Amino acid sequence: MSNRNFLKFSFFLLFAITSCILWEAKSFAQNQSLNKNSVENSNDYVLEIWDNSNGLPQNAVFAMEKDNMGYLWAATEEGLVRLDGTTPKVFDQETYPIMLEQTYYTFFKSKRGIWATADRSIALLQQSILEVIDCSTITEKTWIRAIFETENGELLIGTQSGKIHVWKDNTFSILDFWKPNIELEILSFYPLSSTKLLIGTTRGLYEVDLNLKKSKIVTQDTFVAQKVFGSDTSVFVSSGSGLFRVRENYEMEMIISYDDYRDINPTSLIKDSEDRIWAGSLEKGLLLIEGRNVSRINFPELKNYTVRKIIKERDNIYLGTLGKGLVIVKPAKVKQLKFDSLKEKNVKPIFQANDSSIWIGTKADGIFRIKGDAIQSWTTNDGLIQNGVTTIGSLAGKIYVGSGSGISVIDYKSRKVIETITVENGLKSNYVYAIYQDSKKRLWILTRNGGIHYLDENGLLKLVELPTLYNQTNFISILELKNNQLIIGSMNQGVFWIENEKFTQNQKLPLTPGEDIVYSIYEDEKENLWFGTHGGIIFFKDGRFRSLKKINGLKSRSVYSIIPDPVDGIWITNNFGVQYFSDSELENFKKSTDQNFFLGSTFFNKQMGMPNSEANGLIFPSAVKDYSEKIWIPTVEGVGIIDPSSFSGVPENSSEFIWDELHLGDQSIPIEGDVEIPQGVRMFQISFSLIDFDNPSQYSLFYRMGSKKENWLPIKDQRQLIFNGLKPGKYNLELKILRYGQLETIKTLSIRVIPTFFETTFFLVLLAVSAIFLIYISFQYYFNWKMKNRFEFMVSQRTSELSHTNEKLKDAFTEIEHQNSILKEITWNQSHLIRAPLTKAMGINRILINYPKYTKVGKTKEELEIELLETLNQLDQILKETHSISENLKKP
Repeated sequence: MSNRNFLKFSFFLLFAITSCILWEAKSFAQNQSLNKNSVENSNDYVLEIWDNSNGLPQNAVFAMEKDNMGYLWAATEEGLVRLDGTTPKVFDQETYPIMLEQTYYTFFKSKRGIWATADRSIALLQQSILEVIDCSTITEKTWIRAIFETENGELLIGTQSGKIHVWKDNTFSILDFWKPNIELEILSFYPLSSTKLLIGTTRGLYEVDLNLKKSKIVTQDTFVAQKVFGSDTSVFVSSGSGLFRVRENYEMEMIISYDDYRDINPTSLIKDSEDRIWAGSLEKGLLLIEGRNVSRINFPELKNYTVRKIIKERDNIYLGTLGKGLVIVKPAKVKQLKFDSLKEKNVKPIFQANDSSIWIGTKADGIFRIKGDAIQSWTTNDGLIQNGVTTIGSLAGKIYVGSGSGISVIDYKSRKVIETITVENGLKSNYVYAIYQDSKKRLWILTRNGGIHYLDENGLLKLVELPTLYNQTNFISILELKNNQLIIGSMNQGVFWIENEKFTQNQKLPLTPGEDIVYSIYEDEKENLWFGTHGGIIFFKDGRFRSLKKINGLKSRSVYSIIPDPVDGIWITNNFGVQYFSDSELENFKKSTDQNFFLGSTFFNKQMGMPNSEANGLIFPSAVKDYSEKIWIPTVEGVGIIDPSSFSGVPENSSEFIWDELHLGDQSIPIEGDVEIPQGVRMFQISFSLIDFDNPSQYSLFYRMGSKKENWLPIKDQRQLIFNGLKPGKYNLELKILRYGQLETIKTLSIRVIPTFFETTFFLVLLAVSAIFLIYISFQYYFNWKMKNRFEFMVSQRTSELSHTNEKLKDAFTEIEHQNSILKEITWNQSHLIRAPLTKAMGINRILINYPKYTKVGKTKEELEIELLETLNQLDQILKETHSISENLKKP
């Protein structure tokens, strides 16, 4: 802790230690017994300590208060802590950036919540941090001492410098009618009503009327009003000289003088509902002031630790300490014996005799008898055969004390050891596991080495004959059934039935050799059998076995005893304490076909008042229900006593269940209604609280998400549910609360996981349409591709054909060109050949036609006609030759 912080807090202790801090405090009434509502004996209460080993960030508690929802808040140097009775939650600047500072020093409760003050800011606490106000403008060279919230939400803030500031509309102003005539320091506020305040200062006690807007001093200005506290019926003021009651007209009546109690821490003073005053000591625990009487309550666990803050609520006391963290003092649910001779003894079997006396065996200190407030013991010095006791039974006015060396017999009347029973008297072994009286007044004795014995009506020791296979079996537990048969549990050989003093059958249990140890046997109302073993509980019905193990809700694999509750259910003992299962949960287990079915239960251990959480086993009886139906449990450090009637019936108050926060990454969002998970977020956490500072172990919690057909999943010690990979949609988170094994309520939280665009219905429809379109396109492409390939093949084939044809055409064309060339040549040649005779014929023909005109022809007309015919014949011959040449061109 920084020097500055320590000095600031030390101011509040100034007036308690002004004269001499080393003066030894007087011890008036130090050892006086307190009334029934006070802490009387270390066996009557338990201390629950929360420090930096189990959830607090630091062990010095500056302030402590409960908010309006029931959460307990504590201020430490390393942050704020909120406690619901089970799980501490730390608020610091790293996890809650809204905080302007890490360390808060004082708490002031209002209708809206708790106002916590730091060096330069204040924060409103109600389930979470609702608001933070920067007060740096009013805290320069001073600090906040008191806060009051008016009905309209305005804040009055008193400082060490003597000023009162008003916070309204996000602005600070000075309370204009607060004008003391002298310089002073404000120490505390106390509201007399919604409009009237008492203000404690270093220069007197003041009254402030907010309606009349007036303030006045009501004591002498030499009176130091250090802390003002109280209730509607009485108001008290702590001053430098002592503790005063405020009478009418503000007369101060001194109750105690601090000269007599210099170790009182004035800042811790509180008044409870019974008009008693509690104060923390600087080093000696607590002081209880009733009238003018002062009693001291010293807790060994808090020796030399200063108690700074106190809350007294019904039967619980909450203490904020310097160095020990936060301490809850509450009545023990499991009572202990107040006999010093049995304190911290390793207790073995417990037995109740016919005269209601309780006999308690120990591991090494003999046997004790308790009747009322009297206790008597026997050891080897008194005739016991051995100080280690393994079993106790009774018959005909005698107590039979079994051990590893035989049996010692104590006479009721003389209270003396009158005889011993060993192998010399017929026992199969001197190691005696169980002694049991049946309805026929026979005393059964179970030992090692196949020893099933009984004392007959004449007191003779008889041995039950067994098959040779079981000659070395160790028998350790026994019960008479409703049909008067005896059933005996063994080590590694299951259970044995005895009828009319004869062995009838053996039944193996579905256990491995290391687990097959039958510590206890219980027959329920429906004549079903339950076996407590080293491998859990084995349930036997209609010839079938079912196992109840840790996966089904047992705290330990070993079950030493099964005791029926006087109302309903069973109590079992194990290595970690005592566990209660209601009949309704047992019936659910019977009906369920789920091998992992989880049973709700209530658990009791050292935190509930047991002397030690480890119960003892391999003794008989391993626990006993006395005639008043209280259950006595032997442990390795004493006896625990449970009164089942105090836990039966419907609880008066319903459980304080609160959906707390939604955690998204680094964000913590208070849950005020339905929860929405943003787009793209698939991992989130839901935290909740079940506020109970009396007995958190009375609850069993289960949850399920989605369908009503889903199995309920157990919630163990965590108060946070983690979800990952939820698909978009609406869900109902259901949380089932069992109280003492009975269904109390089911809480439901609606959760909506918002889809991303790619998870919306529109997108899915679009995706489906796109898929259909893509499939259509794909088919189209496929068919087009196929057709294209077919066409390409056909085109390729046709092209090949055309190419071949084209080649032929080319060849033909070449040939044609060649032939044309030849024809041209022939035609040209023949044209010259034909032209001469043709011209000649034409000339002759023209002469013949015009013969009379031609006088110089030189030939006769007949000669011309003959010559014309010869010319035409010549022309015909040329044509024939040309035709013959053209015919020859067709040949290759």
